[in-house]
Amino acid sequence: MVERTTLSFIGQEIYCGFDVHKNLWSVCVRHCGRELACYSMPANAREVGRKLRKDYPDASIHSVYEAGFSGFEAHRILVDEFGIHNIVVNPADVPTNGKERVHKSDRIDCRKLAKSLEAGLLEPIYVPSREHLLLRNLLRRETQTSGAIVRTINQLKSHWYFNGEPIPHRAGKTVLGSRREQARARGDYVAVNLIDQWHSLTESRQRIVKCEHETIAKLSLTKEIKHVASAPGIGMRSAIVLLSELWDMHRFPDKNHLASYVGLAPHLVGSGDKEETVSGGNRKQKQLHYILIQAAWRASRSDPQMISLFGRLRLRHLASQRIVCIIAKKILFIIRALLLEDRDYQAIFPNREITCKQTKATRNETPPENGR
Repeated sequence: MVERTTLSFIGQEIYCGFDVHKNLWSVCVRHCGRELACYSMPANAREVGRKLRKDYPDASIHSVYEAGFSGFEAHRILVDEFGIHNIVVNPADVPTNGKERVHKSDRIDCRKLAKSLEAGLLEPIYVPSREHLLLRNLLRRETQTSGAIVRTINQLKSHWYFNGEPIPHRAGKTVLGSRREQARARGDYVAVNLIDQWHSLTESRQRIVKCEHETIAKLSLTKEIKHVASAPGIGMRSAIVLLSELWDMHRFPDKNHLASYVGLAPHLVGSGDKEETVSGGNRKQKQLHYILIQAAWRASRSDPQMISLFGRLRLRHLASQRIVCIIAKKILFIIRALLLEDRDYQAIFPNREITCKQTKATRNETPPENGR
């Protein structure tokens, strides 16, 4: 009889749930339907992966943690460096009972994750690549900066209104420059500070936009952006935002998953004899939803095909808002086809300019009536 002297978990599966925090990770380990360990470790993915590989050598380790502030770097470390089959899940999709809601703690959360992973109840979310995050983070930072600029202008107008000063129709660089000198002369340093803050934020946004163009050139995305911008109602700026968020159309299994991600997929809600169709709700990519709705309004006034679709739906007595949502969904599917097929948008009935010579030639070629 051969005595085994080395520990091995070949052919066995280990399931781990991580409750991720800034300083500590709570780890729960399960095996064959039983909990083996539940402990806390420093918030270091390499230390966690190293300990799991040391405790359970040769095992097929599956792990999960919730998406949040920690990002996806821990996922890449666990997968690439330690060969752990890790997934990241939406916290709202983790099954939770009433007792777990009342008695909430880090140990309960990691146990819940490990148990749900072992039972196969968790659906992973898409993990963006580092290149994807480079562009997406820049676009989101610009959105935050633009919001800060709007808030600063609103605070400045509120300050002027409170002090009984006239509010200009447009608060541009020239107007704010003269207002700053006037405020400084009378000692209104609050207005001076707000105007300086506006200048600083505006310059910061310009630098971010410059970095965006450099990143687009570095990642060779000019052709893809051109494809998206050719869709009805989509401008160059909207095309950059759409591509930075959608990135790879192959990550959506079909059109319905894409529409659900953007929030353009109504669903049926019912109980008993009562059923109704409701919108996607708050679970959507809000920025993409807003951009596509605005693009649909523009396309319904400029693109012949969308104008025709708007008229046909209007004859069915649908509300304008409902029609715009349908057009937005159609534009989204057009963008999907353009990226998958690597081409520009081509209208079914392209507009052709008819010159005077063409009109005259056509008139001469028209056969006379009754053969005369």
